[in-house]
Amino acid sequence: MELRDEKSVLLTGLLTLAGGFLSTDVLAARTVETVSKAQFGSQWAFVKEEVQLQCTKNQALFVINASTLAQYPLDEKANSLVKAKKMAALPLETILLDDPNHPGQKMSVTPFIEHARQLCQ
Repeated sequence: MELRDEKSVLLTGLLTLAGGFLSTDVLAARTVETVSKAQFGSQWAFVKEEVQLQCTKNQALFVINASTLAQYPLDEKANSLVKAKKMAALPLETILLDDPNHPGQKMSVTPFIEHARQLCQ
């Protein structure tokens, strides 16, 4: 994916926020935590050494690339918001590493979903 596409998604997301398009349920009470490859070791799933995990008020989970501020849906709730055009995000697969133990597959995001769910509590 080109950097231009990431910037377009980011700009769309910012304009959406600025325009008040999103409901207050989606925007309010976001919780974000930075996690790193050092914390997760061989389970690390992302092309970046560090990402942010986010839980929205309605408990949708996202991954954020801190250097570009692009966000990616991490769970089904987040995917639903993106599909309904209530949140702007890039496809998660674009930042996932290939699984060296399973050729043709991406790394599992299960540990990150579990960690991000803790942010919702």
